Amino acid sequence: MEVIHHDPQIYTIKGVITPRECAHFIEISSEFMKRSLVASLDENKDKKGELDQRRTSSNCWVKHNHSEMTLGVAKRISELVQMPLENAESFQVLHYASSQEYQPHMDTFDPDTPLGKSYLGKSGQRLITVLCYLNDVEEGGETIFPNVDKMVYPELGKIAAFHDCYPGTETPHPGSLHGACPVKAGEKWAINLWYRVRKVEEEH
Repeated sequence: MEVIHHDPQIYTIKGVITPRECAHFIEISSEFMKRSLVASLDENKDKKGELDQRRTSSNCWVKHNHSEMTLGVAKRISELVQMPLENAESFQVLHYASSQEYQPHMDTFDPDTPLGKSYLGKSGQRLITVLCYLNDVEEGGETIFPNVDKMVYPELGKIAAFHDCYPGTETPHPGSLHGACPVKAGEKWAINLWYRVRKVEEEH
């Protein structure tokens, strides 16, 4: 484990996911990828989100128990971050083609918005984000944390985990602001796991 930052805690672990497991996630997701959305601040808009030029990747969702392999990865990551698997949302699989990015953002829910209140009322705030890199990127695609001036380079099988809130609270930590830099050459595949305060009830 390499500790990148202490407040909030940001760390990486290499070799968590095997090359075969990485290839499996890409294989089962490729035909289902759609343009990624961001949460809308307008309560009258679709709860699933809206298109935004700040986020140009594509994504899809994979249940933990989709296969023995995906379930094994989910259990392994949960043990590493010491959180119950039942508190984790489904895997979000992400694909970034050349020049695609996700500008700096927070993963936490905003209690001042109708959508945020809805999610917080069900399973509580997102406490930990785990990013899992499924391939080596030729150039670009780094994960940046601009408020703490840190950067993580994508590497096949590596995970980057960070705490979204202040310890022992559901208050978002500004240091968890992060983004995906544009891919300059090649492509980038990754998966996210978000761990909540309580058992996750809603499905993506």
